Amino acid sequence: MPKLTYLRPKHKRAIEMRWLSVPYEEIAKEVGVSYDTVKSWFRAKGFLREAYNQYADDQILIRKLKDKKDRINTLNRNNRQQDAVNSLSLPIRKAFQKLSPKDRDEVMERFNELNKESQKRINTLNGTKPN
Repeated sequence: MPKLTYLRPKHKRAIEMRWLSVPYEEIAKEVGVSYDTVKSWFRAKGFLREAYNQYADDQILIRKLKDKKDRINTLNRNNRQQDAVNSLSLPIRKAFQKLSPKDRDEVMERFNELNKESQKRINTLNGTKPN
């Protein structure tokens, strides 16, 4: 069976279209062959079956890699947000010291709520369970 890189453009196009679930009739019109020819190409031992399987495996791998890249970008974005929060810590601490004890308690209570919510989001993104 031919390798994907050695196929004619019409065969490559047929494989791409089949991956996109385009009906045989439309593939036949697009690449200029009969319906029966296209159908035979994709049968179990058809001319393009092995190349189609290789293409499908490659597309699945590409999709997984893109998903991982998106996940990494999300985690990096979250890290940058956390760095921004950390950089605010000193000014916030100075302002916090100027508050009354009652206001400090309210601020700390709200801070702890927000911290728990943030930790839940981080755990969800990381796929981990909360402690």
